[in-house]
Parts: sequence; structure tokens; C-alpha cells
Amino acid sequence: MFEIVPSQWMKKCFEEIDFAFTDFQKATLIWNAPGRLRQEILDALEELSEDTRDETLRRQINERLNYEKKTFETFIHNQSGKYVYVVEDLEYENGGFFSDYNRALKYAKKYMQIYELKCRISKQLIVDTDADEIVRNPWRGNPNLGFETEEYCAYDGTAVASVTLNISGEIERFSSYELPEEEKIVDSYQVERFEYHFIKMPCPLQAGTPVKDIRDGSYYVLVEGEADWNRYLERIEEKNWYVDFSDIQTICYKLTESGIWSHEHINPLYLEVEFPTCIEDDPKRRVLRSAMEALGDYLSHKSNGKEFCPDLVLKYARKYAEVCRKKSLSENMLEEAKKPEDIML
Repeated sequence: MFEIVPSQWMKKCFEEIDFAFTDFQKATLIWNAPGRLRQEILDALEELSEDTRDETLRRQINERLNYEKKTFETFIHNQSGKYVYVVEDLEYENGGFFSDYNRALKYAKKYMQIYELKCRISKQLIVDTDADEIVRNPWRGNPNLGFETEEYCAYDGTAVASVTLNISGEIERFSSYELPEEEKIVDSYQVERFEYHFIKMPCPLQAGTPVKDIRDGSYYVLVEGEADWNRYLERIEEKNWYVDFSDIQTICYKLTESGIWSHEHINPLYLEVEFPTCIEDDPKRRVLRSAMEALGDYLSHKSNGKEFCPDLVLKYARKYAEVCRKKSLSENMLEEAKKPEDIML
């Protein structure tokens, strides 16, 4: 099984305070694991199901595995030619249309190698009769938040199912709306199920800490610390809020190229404590680090009721925006060109 805590810093913190996830929580982390292939996730769930003593969890995992197997079998079966498989890149640019999934997959692999793009294969209904224009609604509001959704709606071109592939043709994500009755069994809006369960866990980080989102490499500064996190967990219990996996989040600031610190909500399990490394010939990177240090010190002192060097925060934010505004080498070449050969590379 793969590592269920992506952040090495958080993993180390959990070990130091002797915190361990239950099997139920492990299943949630596996299901939501970033950067893992679909099959890796299903294999890890199956392994956990075989090892756990939690009978409820074992039943839920088996329900999920059975559902995933059945929906995928349905996905690759073109019922009497009623569907078409559309190969498209992630910008929804169409690359080809096929009546057979395996033929579409073969083409998608070739397409990705040629254009170095990731692809998805969508299964689209061929609308042939008036009855086809009324379909089961693929979108559902969360009933826990008071949303109600009509069971049927007018056809709007939404695919009945799709897979997203990596560059090697392996499935990263799979979604399907083809088996609504079976989907009710594994309905992720059921708060007692594992798929998107909220996990109450410690977050031993402090305000002002520099962090990197391991999913995309972006750098942030933490706004809140451990005390704020604990108050957040207490409010959830006191007010009996509905929460799910997406609510496991802490507030961070990311410096935009305009020099403005923009806030994001990120799961602390995806945050590694880290400054951006300095690269000698990269002024943008150097200024980003200085800006993060300045805001980090400011927020750290602010969390203790003190003010520390607010002018530095403004100084480096402005400097970062200035560096980002500088013209690229090619733009300077064009502006300074004296003859055609100066812009002929």
C-alpha cells in the first residue's frame, strides 16, 4: 500500500505525538489520495479490506469495489451502438470519435505521445429519438445542505461516463452516471460512508510557517496555527455542522504576480514545511523567498498579539510584482532590434 500521509512533515509530527488513523480514516485518505492512479487506489482499498477488523468498513469497501467494477464494465460496453467514445484533450479539444472503447484507447495513447498531452475518453449518448432528449440528471445537490435535484432533465451534452488518462494511457480518474440505482448504495453524501468522511486530526503547525503544496509545488504561508485549528474542530462539534473531507482545510496565503497575497484553503496533509530554494540566476525566486519570510514573521508575531515589520511585507510584495512585470528576454530583443537579423534566431 502507498503512503497515505503525503506530507513527510505531517507524518513525522503524527509519529512524535503518537497519533494514528483508524482503518476507517485510512480508507478515506486512500480514496482521496492525490496523484494516485485509479487502480492503485482500488488495490489499496482491497488490501485494507482484507486486513481490517472493522466489519462495517469491509462491507463499504466491497460495495465500492463492486460498484467500480460494474460501472467500468458498463462504460466499455457500447449498447447496440447507442453511444460514441470521444477522445479529447483536457481543454475539451476533440481528437477523435469511436464506436469501440478499446479502439478509442489505442488512438488516445498514440494521440498523447504525438502531442504530449493528457487525454480523456468520454462516452456520449447518440440522441436518436425524442425519448433520448430526456435523461437522468447527472448532477446532484448535497441533501445534507438542503439541496434538492430533479431526477430527470433535458439532455445537455454531458457525457454519461469518462476516464482521464495519464500520458502512458493509465486511468487517473473515472466517473460514471450510468448506474444510478447502484450508485445509491455507495452514495458519498451518506455521512456514515468512508469515501468523503471528515477526519478529526491534529494540525501541529504554527501561523507564519512557509509551506509547499505537494500536489502542484506552489508555495504558501500559513495564516493559522494549532490553536486556531483546534478552535475550528470545537466549533464543528458545538454547532453540529455538516462537514466532509473537503472541510479538512487550513488557510494559507500565496503571493500572486501582481504582488497581492491571495488566500487558499488547503488540506494540511498536502502541505510540506518548506521555503522555495534560492536559485542564483532567478531573481523572481529570490524575491519570493524574501516575501514569504517577511509575511511569515509578520503573521507569527500577529498570532501572539504583536506587530512585526509590516513595511517589509509591503516592500517585498511590491518588489515581487516589479520583478514579475519585467519584460522577457525575447520582448527586450524585439524592442532593441536594429535590423531584421536581430530577431531572426
